[in-house]
Amino acid sequence: MQTDAFLPQNLRDDFLIRLLFNTADGFEYAGIRKAYLDFNRTLKINDRDLHPSNKIKCEDFLKSQLLVLISKELESQEDFDSLHQKLCDSLIGTWSVLTYGQAQKWINMTLKYWLVLGEHRIKNIEKNARFFHIPIDSYVQKGWFQEKKPKAWSKINNYDDYMEYQKKHRASADPKSHPLLEEFKFFNNYRP
Repeated sequence: MQTDAFLPQNLRDDFLIRLLFNTADGFEYAGIRKAYLDFNRTLKINDRDLHPSNKIKCEDFLKSQLLVLISKELESQEDFDSLHQKLCDSLIGTWSVLTYGQAQKWINMTLKYWLVLGEHRIKNIEKNARFFHIPIDSYVQKGWFQEKKPKAWSKINNYDDYMEYQKKHRASADPKSHPLLEEFKFFNNYRP
């Protein structure tokens, strides 16, 4: 006999989000700041570059630009790829200590976290999700691409080198699915 769960799913989700994300400044910043933590250990910078205003400027920039990106009427992967490259270039222009590897990680993980937070928290996040890129990191390099000794993803300093990973992933992913959905499945099951 099926009974209603004692703890409804929405309360479970809200509790987990509260534990894993600092939502004090809103869900958008929560995703951006969580994504920053995914790559910040790779930053090799001096005290001047580490100044909090640099990070805050980037957070504000990412929030405004990503909210525009997810709201656009995109028709193709090429449209998204072009906008993604411009966004990486602009993010690096905002904080010149970033590499393409770090910029893509911040952007792609923010979008991934926003998807996890859901459409009812981040308006329009589902609209163009089929075009989102997979975040490149050592798990993907070693697990998905079977690279034995990959170049550190954080040191990728050329957008074309980064895009080669996206193209390889698209070619190897289930054609009936979307690359980021495949990456979610991979990540949830990968054991390094």
